[in-house]
Amino acid sequence: MTIRSISGLLTALLAFTAAPARSGPCLDIPSVLRSADPALNTAQGGRLTRHIFGAPPPPNAVQEVGMPLFADLWAWRAAWNAVTGYPGEFLCGEELGGTQFGKTLSVQVPALWCGETDDIGRCTGATPFTSTTVTYVFERAGPPHAPVWILGVAYPKP
Repeated sequence: MTIRSISGLLTALLAFTAAPARSGPCLDIPSVLRSADPALNTAQGGRLTRHIFGAPPPPNAVQEVGMPLFADLWAWRAAWNAVTGYPGEFLCGEELGGTQFGKTLSVQVPALWCGETDDIGRCTGATPFTSTTVTYVFERAGPPHAPVWILGVAYPKP
């Protein structure tokens, strides 16, 4: 057997034994990109504004005392810009075996610990800290017949 035929045989063998194709990275999915905008996130089923100080929290997910928050919209945008610097890192798809995928990255942004809330569940007083990490949670949302991947929530951690 010649080297060329051995090489061809190995190539064919690898093609049949390689891991199954994976879906594209989350950061390439249009619904994920749209859901990173706090103004659109809640309408898509996300809870991102629950963790942004000064943003109106989603109706079913109020801000609570002791909850970590991005200090403001600028801090959230900095955290999102940091995660977009990791192209291909996040996978969304059937290979995850579920409907949710989270990843924590080393990201430093201004953050707050909620210290008090008002009667509509919005944080009104907080103690500042600088995050050392941010957790991003991608999940499937939408109607059962047409679910899409979105950024469900993200939050800073000390």
